[in-house]
Amino acid sequence: MLIDKEYNWQNKVIMIAEDEETNYLLVEKFLKSAHATLLRAKNGKEAVDIVKSGQNIDLVLMDMKMPEMDGIEASKIIRMLNPKLPIIAQTCYEPDIDQSRLLSAHFEGFISKPININKLIEIIDKNL
Repeated sequence: MLIDKEYNWQNKVIMIAEDEETNYLLVEKFLKSAHATLLRAKNGKEAVDIVKSGQNIDLVLMDMKMPEMDGIEASKIIRMLNPKLPIIAQTCYEPDIDQSRLLSAHFEGFISKPININKLIEIIDKNL
């Protein structure tokens, strides 16, 4: 899978909140090719803790279904901590995810799994 055009996010920090190793590695491969600095959270609680720690983060890519704290709850807390931080939701259609909870988290974008890497890159670029 090739990225349609080159991106240079050398001075950007992107946090990837993803509990599945293979999903993380796929996204990592393409974001590293754009020279972004990456942080990883393996669950929603870790994502919140990283934001609380004062890390300079430019964008969050948030999986919706994770252990300890789901991505929706984590995103709501992150919104309270840093209202201007762009959060992109990554989700597959899950009948047990409450759509009103998704909408209440106010994401800047959504990407569905399996991830179309060009669409993901475009959404990230638009929000950086």
